[in-house]
Amino acid sequence: MAVLVLIGCSGDDPGATTDSGTSTGTSTSTSTGETTDTPTTGEPGTTTTTTTGEPVTTTTNPTTTGEPGTTTTTTSTTTTGVDSTSTTTGRPMTACGDGILDPGELCDGDQLGGESCESQGFDGGELGCLDTCEFDTQNCSACGDGNVDAGEGCDDGNVDAGDGCDAECQVEACDPDGLYTIEGAPIAYSCCNALVSVNITAFTFSGDGATIVSSPSNPIGMTGDATMCPDGDFANEGSIAGGCTETYALEGDFVDKDTWSGTYRLTFTGNQCSCFNGMLGAPCVNQMFPITAKR
Repeated sequence: MAVLVLIGCSGDDPGATTDSGTSTGTSTSTSTGETTDTPTTGEPGTTTTTTTGEPVTTTTNPTTTGEPGTTTTTTSTTTTGVDSTSTTTGRPMTACGDGILDPGELCDGDQLGGESCESQGFDGGELGCLDTCEFDTQNCSACGDGNVDAGEGCDDGNVDAGDGCDAECQVEACDPDGLYTIEGAPIAYSCCNALVSVNITAFTFSGDGATIVSSPSNPIGMTGDATMCPDGDFANEGSIAGGCTETYALEGDFVDKDTWSGTYRLTFTGNQCSCFNGMLGAPCVNQMFPITAKR
């Protein structure tokens, strides 16, 4: 009895399938894309991203090869990337002195943020900016510092009222009338055996200084224009006519609301001022006395 034997040879075809159903697969993936450039300009923290190019595309191409009974699958995957550009726009961080008022700066150059000397507690003046971007107040003025600054009519070193300069450093109107006592020794003069006798320790102003009389002796009242304090002046005069005409004049200026300084003059004219060539005592000659008086 003859026996027929069949011998099978396996091939090299990767597409063949074995009786046992064994499958062999190979996968190849290729990815390509563009390089991204990211320049940085513009405001800090502001990023603008621009995406260009085709969307991502993935292509899979399976291929089956080999002998019957064996399946080999080759997958070729190609990924096309996206052309992407990221751009940051704006300016870099700024520094003090660039003329732009940035967070953390009180000022920068002439940029003061709407502030002024007044908003900083001063009465006026021009606010500046230091190189450190801090306020410069050296040109601001303050009432009561003893300096007469722009906009001030006076500055007596305080902000008290009633002293001739008010709390806003404006000149206070005050009444010059009153009794002013002479500082130092009294004014004393006599001639012609005391026919002329002057002994004065004080002057009294009335009618806003239009009339001034002396005490305890008062040869004659003196008149002139009205004055004012604390910065007014006056020039009053009175005369006694005769063989020796006596003229008394008081001139001065207020230095504050209660003090003035000036001169008291005695002038004698006429042939009898010699007191008959000294027969009646010392002749009368012109006199001038510097005065400072307070009330």
